[in-house]
Amino acid sequence: MADNAAAATGGPDGLHRIIRVRDGLAVSVGIVIGAGILRTPGLIAGYLGDAWLILGIWLLGGVIAGLSTLMVAEMAAAIPAAGGKYVYAREAWGPTAGFVAGWAEIIVSRGFSGAAKTVVIAEYTVELAGRGHVPVIAGVIVVFFVMLHLGGLRVGTVFQNTTTLLKLIVLAGIAAAGIATGSPRGFDTPLIVSPEFAGLLGVALAYQAVAFAYYGWEDASKMAEEVRDPGRALPRILIGGSTIVAFTYLLMNVSFIAALTPGEMAGSTLVARDAIAGVFGGSAGIVVTICSLLILLSSLNVNFLATPRVAFALSRDRLAPAWFSKVSTSGTPVVAMLFMATIILGLAVTGAFEQLIAFMMLVAISVDLVVLLGFFQLRRRQPGLHRPLRVPGHPWIPGLTVALYVLVLATIIGTQPRLAIGGGLMIGTLVIAGIATARFRRSVA
Repeated sequence: MADNAAAATGGPDGLHRIIRVRDGLAVSVGIVIGAGILRTPGLIAGYLGDAWLILGIWLLGGVIAGLSTLMVAEMAAAIPAAGGKYVYAREAWGPTAGFVAGWAEIIVSRGFSGAAKTVVIAEYTVELAGRGHVPVIAGVIVVFFVMLHLGGLRVGTVFQNTTTLLKLIVLAGIAAAGIATGSPRGFDTPLIVSPEFAGLLGVALAYQAVAFAYYGWEDASKMAEEVRDPGRALPRILIGGSTIVAFTYLLMNVSFIAALTPGEMAGSTLVARDAIAGVFGGSAGIVVTICSLLILLSSLNVNFLATPRVAFALSRDRLAPAWFSKVSTSGTPVVAMLFMATIILGLAVTGAFEQLIAFMMLVAISVDLVVLLGFFQLRRRQPGLHRPLRVPGHPWIPGLTVALYVLVLATIIGTQPRLAIGGGLMIGTLVIAGIATARFRRSVA
């Protein structure tokens, strides 16, 4: 009993092992369900134009996220260390790969996604108020979350648990209203897609938007050293979270298509509002906008809650400045959190939502492919490692997952060469910095 108490109050690095399965599910569901399901359905409808294609791309995103979650859940349960995908890349391929995975997660995957969420929150705030400036509101939002998380892990998790529960209630209500009062006309009235998005380019752009909506399925693994009984709890958190998200997204899209045609959805910045306003009137649309802000705040909270743990892990392994490993008495890696906030704020003031998520997903999918390939490397190099969870159907299910990633990445690169060049330069820069950092570590060892 004493050992359990000690584990809960904190370890030698200052992290507090207090996260239960329900807290972890709140993190998983909280970071994923947010800007993606609110802001991207209008983009996806414009890219694809057909209700069945829209549902198909959301289903594909859920399948890929679910399969990826299985692989990460095995690695997380076997190596329950703070940092998530950084740790698995490091253990499989060495410190340079770990450096690239970790810094890509901080700067691009979570920096860009946090900025995109902040932009959408600012946009909706301006819509509600009828005035205001997105960069100014973005700054206020970032300062709010910095102050919240200076209060420590327990404050952050309480906020997350509360807002995630409210989020699911709100989304269930929106979905039920759309399905109950709508009609199937959305399935019978396709939109003629602009020639600009015809063919594979439209599919690629739609998948990038869907992948952004699902991204974060593995975020609870970043906090593994703060999870109680991680060998048992982490797989439940990761797999349970991805299942809840996939079901919610499919239900939401069915409700949108029941209430609106793809043409009515296309270009909308908040399809949920338009669907409900079309049935119940403008006042109901305003209520949905307010609820959407709550949903977005819950999602953005996890960027500040989980990502500083990646910077903490990098710092502990001397792949980031030593300041990032400093943890406050309340359990927050303060400097790492402030660094994360600076990145989010710097990107958010651009206000470029579509460009942020397109670049983010190209880099994220590339890095995730390396991490998932590390699954096979870990199985080969450490066959005796205790694995509380084993992915069923090995090697066929993991092999299918990797093949889907390769296909998606090839499609994005083939249809968006300029974006591919930018993403390649980012990854190449991280590789060079990782090699230099690894050599410096060896020289001072």
